[in-house]
Amino acid sequence: MSDGPSKTDITQIFKRLRSASANKVCYDCGSKNPTWASITYGIFICIDCSGIHRSLGVHLTFIRSTNLDTNWSWQQLRQMQLGGNAKARTFFSSHNCLTTDTQQKYNSRAAQLYREKLHQAAAQAMRIHGDKLHLDAGNEGAEDIKNEKDEE
Repeated sequence: MSDGPSKTDITQIFKRLRSASANKVCYDCGSKNPTWASITYGIFICIDCSGIHRSLGVHLTFIRSTNLDTNWSWQQLRQMQLGGNAKARTFFSSHNCLTTDTQQKYNSRAAQLYREKLHQAAAQAMRIHGDKLHLDAGNEGAEDIKNEKDEE
């Protein structure tokens, strides 16, 4: 396994991920063509929302530019590949976390569950695929994330 993905790897992965219609708009505000990502949630966000996410702290959301940053790890790319705006929206909705308030949303129980599930799925994908560029169906472990219900 190599040390990390090359700039070409990163570019190819994000080109594919951005082709999904849900990833063409900011997850939080709906602005077109977001170029930032919250690795923690595998979502695409605009530059304005990236500033809001940064203010929440890295313990809640870790931000990177999908265009400028070249120091992505394979684990982080797996989280983006297994996440996506549509999957996050489905998960948050299924947990009745419908708020648009950023503080409430990302401090919620649903956010905590999603962070953990996505991280675990990405770790599993790393064990299975290593540094393979694209995941076959793009959803190794994603069904667990999407279908997991909070059992409080």
